[in-house]
Amino acid sequence: MPQRGIIVSIEGVDAVGKLTQASLLAQWLERLGLDVSSLSFPDYETPIGREIRAFLSGERDYLPELRHMLFAANRWEKIPEIRAWQRHCDVIIINRYSESNLVYGLANGLKLKWLEGLEAGIPKANIVLVLDAPPNNLVSRREGVKDRYEKDAELQNQVRRIYRRLAKKFGWTIIDASGNIDAIHRAVTDSVHSYLSRRGGIRK
Repeated sequence: MPQRGIIVSIEGVDAVGKLTQASLLAQWLERLGLDVSSLSFPDYETPIGREIRAFLSGERDYLPELRHMLFAANRWEKIPEIRAWQRHCDVIIINRYSESNLVYGLANGLKLKWLEGLEAGIPKANIVLVLDAPPNNLVSRREGVKDRYEKDAELQNQVRRIYRRLAKKFGWTIIDASGNIDAIHRAVTDSVHSYLSRRGGIRK
């Protein structure tokens, strides 16, 4: 049966190209005639998002537990909007979703079960695509000041390892993101097309 409100989560280490691939995927789906909505986390425009920005910029310092409570709360702030999109859109593309909080939380020494509890009840992603590439030199793609997570090379390498481990545990799809943008885009669209085909397409 055709399905609406499919959530695609685009994941991976910092500067691996998540926003670029999310944008290209949205354009591809729209060319198919589908209604698409997109969102990125953290959403720095919300009250909690502004607090997250202050932490990442070094203006605040929080214990790991509180950091990840803030990241989860930032998603809870947007749940009414996401649920509305689920009713009215074909596909919702989210750049960093609940999966990020699991991975970065584990990298910060927290327990998986506790992290999962923070976002229990949040709509789950139907498709999780992990863009995978060595973190070395990725951050150099970004101009401007790097936040505290982007600057932490050891953290980024650990995050990559955890993404790969959790992908096996939860059935996330690993996308080789070490090639050029077009090759990565083809791999992303192939994965999404495969999912949609198995579900009988989407109502237009």
